[in-house]
Amino acid sequence: MGFARLRFAARRLRRLAGFARPPSRALANDPVVTASNAPPQRRVFAADLLAGKIALVTGGGTGLGRVIAQELAECGADLMLAARQVERLEEAAREIRGSTGRRVDVSHCNIRERESIEALAARAAELYGQVDVLINNAGGQFPSPARAIRPKGWQAVIDLNLTGTWNMTQLFGNQMLDGRGGSIVNVIAVVGRGFPGLAHTAAARAGVLELTRTLAYEWGAKVRLNCVAPGPFRTAGFDATYDLEQLTGMDGIPTGRFGQPREAAHAVVFLASPAASYITGEVLYVAGGQQLYGRNQALLDASFDRPTKTRAPE
Repeated sequence: MGFARLRFAARRLRRLAGFARPPSRALANDPVVTASNAPPQRRVFAADLLAGKIALVTGGGTGLGRVIAQELAECGADLMLAARQVERLEEAAREIRGSTGRRVDVSHCNIRERESIEALAARAAELYGQVDVLINNAGGQFPSPARAIRPKGWQAVIDLNLTGTWNMTQLFGNQMLDGRGGSIVNVIAVVGRGFPGLAHTAAARAGVLELTRTLAYEWGAKVRLNCVAPGPFRTAGFDATYDLEQLTGMDGIPTGRFGQPREAAHAVVFLASPAASYITGEVLYVAGGQQLYGRNQALLDASFDRPTKTRAPE
């Protein structure tokens, strides 16, 4: 059911843009990684690193958000998970409670709607008084040539990735500023090289990065804000969004592989924790070097209005 919902959401976003693609096919020998089948890794953080802290994770029921929530709980934080699909949140909450013993509350929230976030902030204040750590992980996009993106499709991605992050950050950041402070980590994407095939999310994620840097100055030491920029990670949401035949060139990035979700979660926990107490306004790329070199377009070159071969000047 979880995979089906993700695929439905991705198809709905693509319909808004009027862009269709063939069904995705998995890359050979590169299975989708979930919280339950991720290979075991040595613990890198103390079990009490975030003891006494309350962490809120948007999109915490699936994909990277689910693994981030698990890692936060394993470091001693109590959790609030928020998303539109409460059933997936409840399933994740049961698993996290069972494996860590931490308190995990869930709440419906559509981050594209300011009123929904206001209700979430009020509930969080009622339950905990204040959230100490905010992980803005919820987001989504669909691949499309820029010329084919319709206004509704553009607005849907901007509302989800940029405006939703702003509303979450302002409302919960204000609580932190009025209270005991806190830390905010925004999960974005590899920006700075352009993002062919994802013009809408390139604009939105770059906007979140500049928002993060701006608020890091305005909010000073009381509320730290940083970004984590994941590269290619094989999750259910990734497969629901992209035609994987078009991403076989990922071995062109320096590390030559997809990331493991725990690797992104470790970066998030580090920036949220006291270990990063002197870090604010930064972006940490967890991308295998993709920010430096390698394929980063979401569609084949033939999808774009540019020559596929360089011609010598006449």
